Amino acid sequence: MAEYRSARRYYLSKRQYARSLDNDQDGIWRSKQEAEAGTPLPAGFPLLERLAECGYTAVEDLDGADENELVTVAGFRSREAKEVLAALAAL
Repeated sequence: MAEYRSARRYYLSKRQYARSLDNDQDGIWRSKQEAEAGTPLPAGFPLLERLAECGYTAVEDLDGADENELVTVAGFRSREAKEVLAALAAL
């Protein structure tokens, strides 16, 4: 089960769920997520563009994510997910 350590993370999960249902609420949740303060992922962070495409643009969006989430929700390979999580832990 996903952890919601911040409002950004909660709104991201709602956004991802709305996207999976292919409904119009994705934009609503995106607005709420982006309205919350967050620490931008630093330049040079692994797979930064792909993370952004999936809605992970701040450290808080990844806080509580695990390998399974990044593989199933974001479509990363296991190796890529581990690389992202290791970079997150090093911050």
